[in-house]
Amino acid sequence: MDPQQRLILEVVYEALEDAGITLDEISGTRTAVFAGTFTNDYALMTARDMDDYPKYSVNGTSNAIISNRVSFFYNLQGPSVTVDTACSASLVGFHLGCQSLLTDESDYAVIVGSALHFIPNTWQIMTDIGLLSTDGRCRAFAADGKGYVRGEGVCAVVLKRLRDARQNGDRVRAVVRATGSNHDGTKSALGLPSAESQERLIRATYDKVGLNPDDTQFFEVRCRRHSV
Repeated sequence: MDPQQRLILEVVYEALEDAGITLDEISGTRTAVFAGTFTNDYALMTARDMDDYPKYSVNGTSNAIISNRVSFFYNLQGPSVTVDTACSASLVGFHLGCQSLLTDESDYAVIVGSALHFIPNTWQIMTDIGLLSTDGRCRAFAADGKGYVRGEGVCAVVLKRLRDARQNGDRVRAVVRATGSNHDGTKSALGLPSAESQERLIRATYDKVGLNPDDTQFFEVRCRRHSV
């Protein structure tokens, strides 16, 4: 089994525990699972020798099973989807989870994200096309930026409609006012972000709920390349 699947089961348990939701309470409910990931190093490792590959490698290493494993183990009966949009996978999964709640498709949404690195293949490929920092440091949006640094991690959050959380007396860590997602369309290069397109998305998301960007105290941007 890909360690991502095991670790995600652990962090989902911790997220449910932090939210004050018992396993009996969540079992059998319309709980959606959206998993964001695009790393599959373990699958590549196990497939190197086809004369001696693990019998259940399909279930143990498929990215599609990452979300399904959570739904199966905890008996969650809402949508179960693994999202791969590269660096933005977890945030897109978060957006889809919010939409699932807003459309009454689910009553809970568990959002997980994972990235674990086991082999040098991806590092070599990204280095060859100039994506990774040559000095091991990441300087987002800086003039002297030389690329980004890959990180590893596994995380999970639990989403619920605010009115339902308040009615149930749940612990509320934060309130999500709006989410948005888009693509830049045609641009200078496939892997380069478009500042204009990102600005349109941000402004549209703020306008959706009548918020003023000037009131924002903290802002974090996720982009696919350092040359913004």
